[in-house]
Amino acid sequence: MSYRFSIIKREYENDAIIAFIDLLGTRKLYENTLAKNQAKKALYALLGEFDIKFSEHFQLEIKQNFDVSIFADSIVISERVKTPKIVERLVDFLLDYQEDLLLNFDSPSRAILTKDSFFSFKITDASPESILGSIYTNISLCGGKGIKFAHDSFKGLPIGVYVTDRIEEGLNAEQRARVIPVKDENLSFIKKKTTIMPYLPPETLDLMLREPTAGRKAVKDSLKASFPDQDALEKRASWILIHMGKQTKIIRKKKRKTIANV
Repeated sequence: MSYRFSIIKREYENDAIIAFIDLLGTRKLYENTLAKNQAKKALYALLGEFDIKFSEHFQLEIKQNFDVSIFADSIVISERVKTPKIVERLVDFLLDYQEDLLLNFDSPSRAILTKDSFFSFKITDASPESILGSIYTNISLCGGKGIKFAHDSFKGLPIGVYVTDRIEEGLNAEQRARVIPVKDENLSFIKKKTTIMPYLPPETLDLMLREPTAGRKAVKDSLKASFPDQDALEKRASWILIHMGKQTKIIRKKKRKTIANV
């Protein structure tokens, strides 16, 4: 077989630290807006803000220490070169980036930090006879058990930053104090350090101003009034309740059963 392309091995690891970021709401964005607006949001929210925030947290190591793959509405980050305090710094970055997306773009997201197998490579110098050599073809592949685990783990979880038990060992003491368990799973939610107030919808904010000691049911009812869309409610309610001190654990939402027509 004649020469077709070259491969740059970026990372092949059996025990890699992997951060997987999933931007939510893209399905409705694609269904309800023009392609130009879809591309603009992806460019500024997914790429632009990621670039800025990641640079703020990893100024010295940004060029060589990380493998980054961006595809569809997801970002995968993996440590290529040993980096000081990598777990706690990635957690701080993920929380910061998530909050920035919500505040500036009203884009909810989820992120998970795990440790498992991971591979990544890039195809270069493709032969002119190959479709891979087209100027319109850009291929960068990543995968592994860690990617599958992260992707599957998002199902039924609200927005937030999550870590597996093995990753939790790398948190600092202050971060461990903000750990919230996911019920019956080896997975934990990390509370953010900043106030929840800017993210409360008007109905909930009004309730808290009128009744600062309002209970969980009253708060949840106000959230239901604010998010008539059931999917949006499920994605945000637990995140808000946890940060308000009205909930002490994350419970994964079970997939609704559907009855087939017969």
